[in-house]
This record gives sequence, C-alpha cells and structure tokens, in this order.
Amino acid sequence: MFCRNCGKELIGTPEICLNCGARPLSGTSFCPGCGAPTTPLTEICTKCGARVAKAVGEKTWKPTTAGILGIIAGAVGVIIGIMVAALGTIAGAVLAFLGIGGAVAGIAAIPLVIGIVAIVGSIYALRRRIWGLALAGSICSLLCVWFLGIPAIIFVIMGKSEFK
Repeated sequence: MFCRNCGKELIGTPEICLNCGARPLSGTSFCPGCGAPTTPLTEICTKCGARVAKAVGEKTWKPTTAGILGIIAGAVGVIIGIMVAALGTIAGAVLAFLGIGGAVAGIAAIPLVIGIVAIVGSIYALRRRIWGLALAGSICSLLCVWFLGIPAIIFVIMGKSEFK
C-alpha cells in the first residue's frame, strides 16, 4: 500500500503515514496500489490497473438533515418515555391494588429505548458512519414522531453512498 498524499510505501494498513502525517487514503495525488502519480479525477490507475478510491467524497445535506430530524424525534421519544414513567409511578400507586402497577414501568421503557436508539442512530448519520445503525435510528425516529421519521428514513437511504 502507498500513501495517497505523499506516495511513500506503507507497511500494513496504518492509520497515519509516518512520512507526511496524513491519513494514507486522504490524498488524491498517488495510486494506493503502486504509488504512481494520479489526479483527483482518476478512477483507475493507468500504470497498475488498481481501482483508485475517491478520497474526498462529496458530502450532501441528506445525512445531515436525516440526523437532525432523527435527533429531534428521538428527543421527543425520550421525553414521552420520561413522562410516562413519571405518570406511571403515580398511576402505579393507584393501580397497585389491581396488581398491574408494574406494567406501567414496562410501558415507559418502550418509548425511552426507542428514543435513545433514534438519537444514537442519528448521531451516526451526522457522522456518516455505520449506515445500518443510522437507518435503524431513522426507523426508530419514525416510531417516535412519524412526520419527522419518514423524511429521515428517505434521506438516510438516499445518502447511503456517503457512509463509511
């Protein structure tokens, strides 16, 4: 492997090039397969035939928007879960004589967990990491607030190519 920034040969797959200090795949000047000079538009190296991955991907607004929508919907889900838990303790005291007071705590956990998953998945959408988790977060945001969750799902799916 060769550093795409400085063209020096690397041993293994290091996180940082010891010659230039950049991430090995962050540049566009050299082929990672043979170290030959390339341009930012090069897709296949003419010297060795290796596919040259685009180091600088275009970032669109789609995953960012999906992340913001998902965080808002997830926060609503967490707030609903906290409210149900608070009301559940009051209702639990009243319903204790019927023997169903414990069910209220279980009901409160559902929107709370779904809201937390929506927030975590949306953070991954903002960072453009782990597409599956970002999709799961947007699906959970659908369960929290449907009119925010639907566009979040669509934008995560449309922005799949931007995820690592």
